[in-house]
Amino acid sequence: MALPHVDVILAHHPKDEVWLLTSPPFEDLFRHDPRMNAAVLDRNGRFSSNGTLGRVRWIRRQRFSVIYDLQGNRTSRILVRFSNAKITVGTQPRSIYRFRPELPYTRDTQQNVFDRLNDTLAAAGLPRANPGCILYPSAEDLDRVARWKTQKRLEKKNYALMHAGSSVGWPSKRWPRERYLELAKMIEDSGIRCVWLGSREDEAVNRYLSRNVGIDATGQFGLLQLYLMGKGALFAVTNDSGPMHILTASGIPVYSFFGPTSRVRSHAAGQGGRVLFADADCSPCFLGICPPEKQHACLDAVAPETVFSKIRAEME
Repeated sequence: MALPHVDVILAHHPKDEVWLLTSPPFEDLFRHDPRMNAAVLDRNGRFSSNGTLGRVRWIRRQRFSVIYDLQGNRTSRILVRFSNAKITVGTQPRSIYRFRPELPYTRDTQQNVFDRLNDTLAAAGLPRANPGCILYPSAEDLDRVARWKTQKRLEKKNYALMHAGSSVGWPSKRWPRERYLELAKMIEDSGIRCVWLGSREDEAVNRYLSRNVGIDATGQFGLLQLYLMGKGALFAVTNDSGPMHILTASGIPVYSFFGPTSRVRSHAAGQGGRVLFADADCSPCFLGICPPEKQHACLDAVAPETVFSKIRAEME
């Protein structure tokens, strides 16, 4: 969600040496970016060179003149506090930040993260970001995606991307697989192939779904390759997940299911009108597992016909 804001920061510092700290799974997103350098921050490795203490020492040695904290968690605040940077920008009204929004941002704040980050930029005198960003795939990424699409006969823009999974700790985010199956059959009957995306955590659900309809692409693509797959797709249907944001970055319509988490705070940038949900009194509950007595009312009540009608209306 912060990628468009990173672009604004880079445009504001065109001649400066810029470093971006990110967690290990996302390093590949920036490996080939000619505008900046990327370094890993491993919050689980406290005493390693990439851990929190190692990065504190590294930041002090670098003598940064400006630090933008777009994360705003405990670890990033530690990095800012001990950085010795003269100019610090952050998402919360804390004294460690020279520039910051006036009001606090909590779990109850009814504001999308994208807009909060824009408030953070504005506090530092930078322009607000628009949805969309620039990513730099490698030649290997481009070749792999092109070959896979040729093999599956997806060279033309004739497919939709589907992510029916979620992280292990959040099964409550999943729209039921039977509903995904019904929706996929409607989509394929309209002449659009369905491609099931996901990691090893999604292997079981994708195997079940692709056995009945669509193409199983579990584990086939890294983040930049997923971005490239999105570039050639008509649209995507996802649960609230990382792929939702990556596919949004590729510039396509992304229809996403929200129930246990806040659709106001966490929907993908520019995709607010494509959020799919049911009005349940218990939503958002922020529980990874839905209590049995609630019967997953926030998502189970969303009908495949409703989703397909919404997609079809916009596609037309």
